[in-house]
Amino acid sequence: MKKITVISDTHGNIGALEKLLPVMKESDYVFHLGDYNKDIELYRKELGDKIYSVLGNCDGGGNDCVIEIDGVKILLTHGYRYGVKQSNYKLSLRAKELGVSVVFYGHTHVAEIETVDGVYLINPGCMTRSQNTYCYTVIYDNKIVPKIVPLISY
Repeated sequence: MKKITVISDTHGNIGALEKLLPVMKESDYVFHLGDYNKDIELYRKELGDKIYSVLGNCDGGGNDCVIEIDGVKILLTHGYRYGVKQSNYKLSLRAKELGVSVVFYGHTHVAEIETVDGVYLINPGCMTRSQNTYCYTVIYDNKIVPKIVPLISY
């Protein structure tokens, strides 16, 4: 069983990350999906190689990352290059093209978990001062169990 903490769009809200640090420490993986990617880098010394991050539009990037965990192939992306504020159509096409069964993306600041053609599309929401959500995910026996979790606002 692997535990994953997924965050996105931290936008400098280090207070939320501090509150989430115990969860990140006990996780096997920590995914940061961009927009203030530098925020998670502040914890590189404590969290080490369990951090996987991609750059968002505010980071001047747009890279994607594909990772496989316990037989589950996952795409990490910020999402803006796929027009996720309009729809998840292009994102679902990219998922099919890459043969992934899970996509974690950000950019919209809206937490959601949906399935399109058998592919999970999961947005953990954002870590702004008005909204603080993340996605806690467990992978076990080739299955994924994601849960959107709210933090208390600052």
